[in-house]
Amino acid sequence: MTSITLASQANEGGFPLWLAQKLGYFADNNLEVKITYAANGAALLGSGAAGDWQAGWIGSPPAITGYQKFGLITVGTEMHEDKNLKLVMPKSELAKSSPAEILKTGKVGTTTNSTWSQVLYACANKFGVDPSKLNIVPLDSPAVRQALIAGQIQAGTTDSSGDYDLLKGSDKFKIVCNGAQAGISIIDPYVVTPKFANSNPKAAAGFTEAVYRANEYIDAHHSKALDYMQDYYADAGIKGTKAAAEFSMSFRQFPTLDEALKQMKDGSTEKTLKATGQFFVDGGLYKSLPDLSKDIATGLPILKAAQKIHEGR
Repeated sequence: MTSITLASQANEGGFPLWLAQKLGYFADNNLEVKITYAANGAALLGSGAAGDWQAGWIGSPPAITGYQKFGLITVGTEMHEDKNLKLVMPKSELAKSSPAEILKTGKVGTTTNSTWSQVLYACANKFGVDPSKLNIVPLDSPAVRQALIAGQIQAGTTDSSGDYDLLKGSDKFKIVCNGAQAGISIIDPYVVTPKFANSNPKAAAGFTEAVYRANEYIDAHHSKALDYMQDYYADAGIKGTKAAAEFSMSFRQFPTLDEALKQMKDGSTEKTLKATGQFFVDGGLYKSLPDLSKDIATGLPILKAAQKIHEGR
């Protein structure tokens, strides 16, 4: 058995890693796994560079930064979040104005330098509003929802991890746009560190095969997966119910290994990551776009090796 530590954010996005451990998929590939959780992916970058974890899921902006800083490798898409990241407005404001007018005149809450703001800008363009003219209030995720509820902002970007109470617990707010409606793709990739991939390529492929098997389980056994999520919530320190889990998971799409491999081969994974990276270049977060073509080329053989393991089951 090879012992490894996996990095994960403490929200529903980390569920496939936990599920692969729960169902014994890692053990099937001779991996003994410990999962470490953080509030966000950026907090995991330093420890990843130091070798404290070997693989996992940390979000696309941290993954891109990780590649730029220490060669962190993308091994395919963990989940598509086109519908999960969305622009929300109070129905009381929409009764008086159009989404475009609200964006032009109101305060908009978002987490800056994130895929949240990427979706916000795309939605503004969809409504014919210049994103540079938005009156943006920079807030972290929970604060956006709190500010919407308090009436301190007139629009805000949110995601489904915390949206259940906001959107299902009241009839006061409406989704007016998401990434898919704005015409952009948002993904979160599975990643492995270069040291891990180089020192134990078989284990790196085994990790990749196991998490995609978990993805496939979520798709094939939806109700049972939601039952498992209650245990995941407890282990990851997340407050949630089965109803909240079902709501959250309805906005996320977890690709199969074959789908992820196809997207790596046809360039769609690279195109999506480059679009996110370019957004950060335009915003001044990066001086130049990292060589994500090389990142994908490095990760593709690992994903192919995972497919061979998968086909042998």
